[in-house]
Amino acid sequence: METRGLWLSIVGCLFMAALGFGFAHWTGSTAIFLDGVFSLVSFVMSLMMLVVSRLIRRSADRRFPFGYASFEPAFNVLQSMVILGVMVMALSSAIAALYQGGRNLDAGMATIYAAIASSGCLAVFLVLRRIARHTGSTLIEVDAFAWMMDGVLSGVVLIAFTLVWLFGEALGDQLPYVDSWMVIIMVMVMLPVPLRILIRNLMEVLLAAPPIDVQRKIRRAFRDAMHDIPGEEWSLSITKIGRSVYLHARILLSEAHNTAGIEQADAWREQLTERMAEFVAEQEFDVVFTTDASYIG
Repeated sequence: METRGLWLSIVGCLFMAALGFGFAHWTGSTAIFLDGVFSLVSFVMSLMMLVVSRLIRRSADRRFPFGYASFEPAFNVLQSMVILGVMVMALSSAIAALYQGGRNLDAGMATIYAAIASSGCLAVFLVLRRIARHTGSTLIEVDAFAWMMDGVLSGVVLIAFTLVWLFGEALGDQLPYVDSWMVIIMVMVMLPVPLRILIRNLMEVLLAAPPIDVQRKIRRAFRDAMHDIPGEEWSLSITKIGRSVYLHARILLSEAHNTAGIEQADAWREQLTERMAEFVAEQEFDVVFTTDASYIG
């Protein structure tokens, strides 16, 4: 299902890029050109995303002994940086145009483009959002956001160009500046979202702890799972990488169980793994039993 969503995004991006560049040439609009560039970037990133989605399903090997899960947040970091780069270039171009007297454009053709583009982006976004919720894929989630952002850009262009088309004469000498101001406003409104995506996924690449609400949920589940395990104290290290959660538990055994054998430790470990199955697979959950209190961090 994830692969079908990625192919939908690839085909949709290619169509939107061609549509944007064609209408940008006919209308002379930088806002539409920005939309086309954004779609072209999304097309390239979607192709790369297809490769990444196959990589992260691989099992651990000698080259990547902890698996390929880190490729997902690493790719999301790259994608958000590319989106930010496109936004910065569009912003600088729009500011430069303001100082050069603005740009003339065909508002009627621009309105037709914006109506087609916003409708198409909204349709793809809704499909990808449903796939992301069903699969839990952050790749599809980030891609769905990209389509939402593209749809918002097209929607703003549609509203603005409709108003210009209907009431452009009232703007007089200010009409050539409308396109540049639209680009500036769109970039400033949408800029915080890719920044948040960049920071969130960069933290995962750096093996930072997940958000506090995720930590609390996992710690509560682990505390409940420990109800009949003879541990006086325990510590739990949590790292989230893409769609995988890695847990490392240290459990201080009570004095009465200091001489417990390996078979007993394996039985306790198996119990904990089964009880924590909602969060981790067996290979992502390390449990260490100790009698040394200094080892509990």
